[in-house]
Amino acid sequence: MKFLSFSLICFSFFSNLFFFQKLSLAKSHDQILVPFTIGSKSLENIPYKHFEYLEGYDHNTTLKELKKGSWEKNLKNYQSIVDGYWVRFKILNNFNTNEIGLFHNWNTEKKVFTDFNGLEKMYSYWNFETDGWIDEGRVLDKYKILLPKNEVTIVYNYFRNNPLDRYMGKTNGLDRIGIGTWETVRFQQYLSILSNIATISIVFSFALYYLFMFIVSKGPYIWLSLSLFQLSILSTTNLVIGKVLSIDRWVYHSEFSLCQISILFILLLQFFRSSMNLRITFPKVDKVYIFIIIFYLLMVIINFFTSLNWPTEKYLDLLNYPPDRGGPGIIQMKFLTIPFLLLLLTSAILSFKLWKEGSKYSKYLFVSFLLPFLSVPVSLISYLILDFTWVTWFIISSSVGVLFIAMFITFGFAVAQQLNDMKNSLFEQQVKLTKAYQRFVPKQLLEYLGKDSILDVKLGDQVSINMSILFADIRSFTSISEKMSPEENFKFVNSYLNNIGPLIRKNNGYIDKFMGDGVMALFKTSEKDAIIAAIEMHKSLNSYNQKSSINGQDPIKIGIGINTGKMMLGTLGESNRMEGSVISDAVNIASRLESLTKVYKSDILISEDTKKKIKQKNLFTRFVDIVKVKGKSESFSIYEVVDSNASNLYKLKKDTIKDFEKGIEHYHNKRFKNASKIFNKIFDINPDDHINFLYKSRCENLLKKTTLIKNWSPIVEYSEK
Repeated sequence: MKFLSFSLICFSFFSNLFFFQKLSLAKSHDQILVPFTIGSKSLENIPYKHFEYLEGYDHNTTLKELKKGSWEKNLKNYQSIVDGYWVRFKILNNFNTNEIGLFHNWNTEKKVFTDFNGLEKMYSYWNFETDGWIDEGRVLDKYKILLPKNEVTIVYNYFRNNPLDRYMGKTNGLDRIGIGTWETVRFQQYLSILSNIATISIVFSFALYYLFMFIVSKGPYIWLSLSLFQLSILSTTNLVIGKVLSIDRWVYHSEFSLCQISILFILLLQFFRSSMNLRITFPKVDKVYIFIIIFYLLMVIINFFTSLNWPTEKYLDLLNYPPDRGGPGIIQMKFLTIPFLLLLLTSAILSFKLWKEGSKYSKYLFVSFLLPFLSVPVSLISYLILDFTWVTWFIISSSVGVLFIAMFITFGFAVAQQLNDMKNSLFEQQVKLTKAYQRFVPKQLLEYLGKDSILDVKLGDQVSINMSILFADIRSFTSISEKMSPEENFKFVNSYLNNIGPLIRKNNGYIDKFMGDGVMALFKTSEKDAIIAAIEMHKSLNSYNQKSSINGQDPIKIGIGINTGKMMLGTLGESNRMEGSVISDAVNIASRLESLTKVYKSDILISEDTKKKIKQKNLFTRFVDIVKVKGKSESFSIYEVVDSNASNLYKLKKDTIKDFEKGIEHYHNKRFKNASKIFNKIFDINPDDHINFLYKSRCENLLKKTTLIKNWSPIVEYSEK
């Protein structure tokens, strides 16, 4: 008994110790949770680094219990996706409204708490099976929450998908959270619903139209009509509108969804056979089509009977059946579609062959067969341009839907109508290509060349123009890049360029060239625009470095050189490959100035020509040196823009500017003793002023080696680029 009592006491002690450690850990986690700032974009996904996870707690858990929970940085147990888990994150709301919207990947249960400095609010629990699709402050699993403006609020978000949608993964699936203003989130959801309704209405209308065509003229229209009826059923059950209609999840989450897909493939393949008359034109190939149709018939039978047992252990026991994004079925969707896609591509090849042999109708069949494949480049371009956002997904889903509908439409049109549709399709494609080209060819280039479209630009087009040129480059990039992988290098450079690009555009400039870690930007309107852009780039970089330091990254510094002058702007290259560019001595000087920022340890250096044209008195510039650079026969003065300096350094340079100018005057007139006294005085006040230190060192050197004074010149020559 004594041993048992002692054991119980020990157990109680260590249990309490473990509890307090967990409680302490939970509090420390809450303290180090980094807020995600909203306000710069209308809609955006919250990065996973801002999340913490709590498993083993359901929707009935109180906020008090959640706060005491042991939160982790990652989801540990797959089973939690089915059993339910909580996600916690902090939001700093910089929007002009406190009505914020949360949007999620498809969840079947949802509940939200918010906690602002102890002011707690619970948002009602929602279950897809029992609750309506819309309520006050909610559309499906999109929630309106109230977050005080310019304040940090903790959000607790409940996730559950039971039974599991097998298309979901452990991460970047169920727990993907987007955020924006409630007005934007609600609009996006309504837009998605309306686009679904529009798509289904169009598909169903054409199904009826082709059914009428079959009744009137017979032919293969019956297969086309039945395919469209099946597609309208699929769209209704599998898209957002299916959730609005509260269609049972068995229809689209179980193997029954593969039955519907297989039926659609059977009807389409039968249409392909009939439209090209494969039994006569390509009898051997026709046998392959028949074999695949039989395969899909077997899939319909197998998947239907399998779906009757839904949900099986595969949808409930994630320890033995981890989520793999593969979807339901013995043969998953990604494999099920392969035979159909191969036959679709085969149909395109066969119709092309028939077209070349003189069949006019096959020409339009060929176009129709190729239309679905255009969804691949459209999706890729959308992703590359916009990254993965709700806009990207909307474009991809809409374009895929439009392309498939277009395929069905062109199947049934007469030759004249098909010709019209083909021309429209080509025109729309050209518009898309033109918009894509604008990502590579700045619109300002077309404007300055006096061209309305990129199609009007020819090799050799050029114009003489006065502009300011800005060169910016990351200092010590080689040493930084050596610590990174190639992929990390690209991410790093693109992140930096994404930071400075908008600032250049904001100040009426545009980036003419990306040069690895550097850029060359052009400004036509005003020299001030280039300087303000440079100042803002440096200030923005300070904020960028602060965020990067949180992730353990080294801070980066840039040097910027600006010059103003006349240049030739036009197109260079050869007939099959050209680009917009500028040619001028002014461009070379701007590039040299950027290089000299390393010598003078200055943020921004500008030329004498740029300095003369600045009329703003609120810009603080000061003389730096008289230089003669490689490739330039004449010397010129250069100036430093001090406004980008840290506030303490800026103040010290401002306070010592009169003494500095006197020192420069003595220096240029060979009064090196007087100059040395002044530069030493400034050095005592501001030892971080590198330009002053440079002059101090020069004077001391000349006073030590008096023989150098006889042939001395204030002009400094730089032989390297």
